[in-house]
Amino acid sequence: MTEILRVENLTITYYSHSGSSQIGVKNINFSLNEGEIYGIVGESGSGKSTLLKILGGMDSISEGEVIFFEKKMTSFDESDYERHRRDDIGYIFQDFNLLDGLTIKENIILPLTLQNCGPEIIEARYKKLLDFLDIKDFENRKPDKVSGGEQQRAAIGRALIKSPKVILADEPTGSLDSGNMKSFIELVKNVNQRFHTTVVIVTHDTFVASNCDTVAFIEDGCIGEIIHKSDFQEDFHDKIIKIFTQVR
Repeated sequence: MTEILRVENLTITYYSHSGSSQIGVKNINFSLNEGEIYGIVGESGSGKSTLLKILGGMDSISEGEVIFFEKKMTSFDESDYERHRRDDIGYIFQDFNLLDGLTIKENIILPLTLQNCGPEIIEARYKKLLDFLDIKDFENRKPDKVSGGEQQRAAIGRALIKSPKVILADEPTGSLDSGNMKSFIELVKNVNQRFHTTVVIVTHDTFVASNCDTVAFIEDGCIGEIIHKSDFQEDFHDKIIKIFTQVR
């Protein structure tokens, strides 16, 4: 498998206006392979969302290094970060972040619109996703007129339409019921298999984690155990629950 991202001794320190400091993540090391679904599991405040912001180029590195496709992110200038956020990364958020004034279709194609892609390119890429995401019946509705599961499918489409190298999902099932959560996970796995898209999911849900290929556990800003999927998902799920119970 091809390594596309490596995190080395990463530390993120935040400073308040008074000068006091707080560690977001500390001395983190892990690597990410192309085509992998990677889960980062931890409680609220454990540092998992902070880590996701670093990978997405939304926060700066205090110490250590993130190497993305053999490029050191500490050497990025602002234009490099902008390109990284625009071209390399797709985002899926817990609250979907769809724009109320746009239709589902308009929300999905928005990244390409902002990149000033031509209408033929936009329409061709959108059509590739239309049946795959099963959104034809509600593509012209506004977000407040569709269900949470349908909004989540639109959020996946918006992340996927620009063909990112990595999709980052921040607690993507936090607003979904159990039925929609399972549908979302199956869709993410289908995205991974069909488009060979690498996906990083931060979550505190053990079922979501059990559908990942690799799971890293984070507590108080530090990654502890990292485990890889076994042949049987139930066994993998049981192991995740056992470890997560210990770190909570």
